[in-house]
Amino acid sequence: MSFPYTRSIFQRKRTLSSLDDEESGSNKRLRRQSTLPFDTPVSTLSPGHEELVRAIHLSPRRPRLSGASSSFVYSNSPSRASSIAGDGIISGFGLTRSSSSSDIRRKRESMTPAEPTYAAHSAYHVLRSVNTIDYSVAPAGAVTDPAPASPVSWSQSNAVVFGRGNRVHYKNMADTEDVAQQLCKITSSMGNLHLVQCGNKEQANIVALATSNGWIQLWDLVAKKMVMNWKMKSVTLVCFGDNMLTIGDEKGALRHYDPRVNDSTKVKEQLKKVSRHQGRILTGAWREDGKYLATGDQNGLVLVWDARRPRVPLEVGEMVQRRRKMQHVGAVTALTWCPWHSKYLVTGDSTTEGTGTIRVWDVDSNGNSTSEWPTKVELDAQVTSLHFSPHIRELLSTHGPGKVAPPPTTPVTPITPIDDPFASAPLFVDPFTSRISNSAVVHQFPTMRHVTTMSIAKKNIASSVLSPNGHRIVFAVPEESQLKVWEVWGKFKAPRAPSLYETCAIR
Repeated sequence: MSFPYTRSIFQRKRTLSSLDDEESGSNKRLRRQSTLPFDTPVSTLSPGHEELVRAIHLSPRRPRLSGASSSFVYSNSPSRASSIAGDGIISGFGLTRSSSSSDIRRKRESMTPAEPTYAAHSAYHVLRSVNTIDYSVAPAGAVTDPAPASPVSWSQSNAVVFGRGNRVHYKNMADTEDVAQQLCKITSSMGNLHLVQCGNKEQANIVALATSNGWIQLWDLVAKKMVMNWKMKSVTLVCFGDNMLTIGDEKGALRHYDPRVNDSTKVKEQLKKVSRHQGRILTGAWREDGKYLATGDQNGLVLVWDARRPRVPLEVGEMVQRRRKMQHVGAVTALTWCPWHSKYLVTGDSTTEGTGTIRVWDVDSNGNSTSEWPTKVELDAQVTSLHFSPHIRELLSTHGPGKVAPPPTTPVTPITPIDDPFASAPLFVDPFTSRISNSAVVHQFPTMRHVTTMSIAKKNIASSVLSPNGHRIVFAVPEESQLKVWEVWGKFKAPRAPSLYETCAIR
């Protein structure tokens, strides 16, 4: 007697077992086939091998064996061959190398960006504090001044000249045990000490002083005597060029003097005045070769002047109302020329919201070409000064307190026990501050890639000056009454050339 229901069950089990055998057989790893020589006659091969050899001959790239993995599986993919491990597919009936664990690890490491390497004299390795100098600034200007008074400069004779109230001191930085000496004292009739600027290589021992009442004095550091003085309505900028002293004022006018003339009357007779800025001039710098002067004002405008044609500024920058201009959002508080790419001018601004922007300008470009490097870096802290290293392609920027974000508006209720005596105390939430506030940030140039950030002070870094050899920087922090001396860049050590014995020795 037969049971049809039982028979159907047995047939179903038999069918499922056969399917499982087929699936397990398809999942098995195929063994590597013996390699056939490419000169084997096609007529002596079986039909399957004949198609395989023809596909290998016609493929754009022949398969290669890797030392990491020598297992292959057949592939029916029509895609082209690839050199990436694990994707070596040949068109037609090609061969695909199966990815081993070492291949996957190698592929993952190749996709992971490598850690940047920095030279031994880079700020990444060298940046450290050295010492401090007592320093103070006489009260002058408004509290919200974007460029507060910061009378400090570093002479070519390696002396830091700075103010302590209305007294001007200088310190020889070559001698670590040297005590600061007084150069002069500003009388009350002249106002408060506002600016200090040392001369360039042509005037290595000359220092210019400017007061809040518009007085300008030139002093000789070696002789310790005043060379010349005269009065203007206001002084907001003092910078030296090649046999040129440039003075900027509150209304945006520039005046050029010859510091080699010792008579103040003759100096005024040779005066060259230029008015193109519409606001207070805050910063300026001559290029190292003395050909161009860059100035920035409180309205965010940057102008570049040619020493051969000082009346009209150059038309460089972006197109603004049918004219090329270099325009910032905030007041221009810092600028510097690149010493090893003289066509680049870097400027920085400070907005009322506490943010800052660094811009890179190509003064030799006509504006039609686009740069492959970043030309704008937006930051959440004011830019107070900029310095290039003369030894390595790095740029340092100093920053103020930065933008302070308001605390979250969502009320936060602390969960405390009933018997907690502090349960009724209000909960205060600290506002969010900038990560680069009162810090120095080093960037690679021209890629503007971040190198390192170091907190310099707890208060605003008003300004900073670079040493003549380009190794140290003095940061002025008036609210802490200190000048902070830091080692920023090390000495460049050229690789040692092999000796004649090493080059001629038999190895």
